Amino acid sequence: MQIAFSGKLGSGKSTVCSILRDVYGYEIYSTGTVQRKVAEDMGISTLELNERMMNDPALDHVIDDAVVKLSKEKADEQIVYDSRMAWHFAENTFKVYMYVDPTVAAKRVFNADRGEVEKYTDVNDALNQLTARSIEENKRFKKIYGVDNFDYNNYHLIIDSTSATPEQIAEAITTKAKEFEVNPYEGTKMLISPYVVLPTVPFGEDDSEDVIITLKDGFHYCLRGHTKLAALQIGGANFVEATFITKADVNYNAEICNEYEIACKFTFESKPQ
Repeated sequence: MQIAFSGKLGSGKSTVCSILRDVYGYEIYSTGTVQRKVAEDMGISTLELNERMMNDPALDHVIDDAVVKLSKEKADEQIVYDSRMAWHFAENTFKVYMYVDPTVAAKRVFNADRGEVEKYTDVNDALNQLTARSIEENKRFKKIYGVDNFDYNNYHLIIDSTSATPEQIAEAITTKAKEFEVNPYEGTKMLISPYVVLPTVPFGEDDSEDVIITLKDGFHYCLRGHTKLAALQIGGANFVEATFITKADVNYNAEICNEYEIACKFTFESKPQ
């Protein structure tokens, strides 16, 4: 089963890819890997290819076409395409997007040693820079490809690294990929931290068994399954298994969120202003 793996900056995608390679035997094709393959096929160095791509934006599509070709030629192999746009080009893949709470991501990158390339004055600076980079990157994708990389409907699975370890993430992805291979489905499923899902009804008023979540302005909202969600928040769960739907008419209620924080004894890292 081939996996197209995208995700937010600071989500830990590279670490998870390493585990998928070392523990589960997947071959990892990053953008750099594909570039080296294209350069080899063209009989030039990767440096020369990069120079040509800088002068000729049309060569971006050479990389995209290479991903399409690889996904066809290696259809029966265990491959992970570690690329923001692989979901759009790699054929017949299990499409995964890795989310992380933006504040958690900012804390991670601020505390990590990323050399001189990524320097931040504090966590808030890291948060602002990560947000700006993500927005600009997605604008470029929209301009070049006409698609929205942030649209959850593009993926089969949204998985969240806010509370889970990279090992737990890798195990969950392989499990869900195998399930999808046996029984493909339409729509988007979620394995998301219960601590990033904002409630929309007062505590104790929704006993629905299935958890249904939507996304608005970068924040996740629970539409159904509040009691189940609260139980997982109290229990310290890494994931809540949920179904994603697109629904715009949902609003943040600070009083309701505060009620859940008190009852479940935790604080949301990120909330709307």
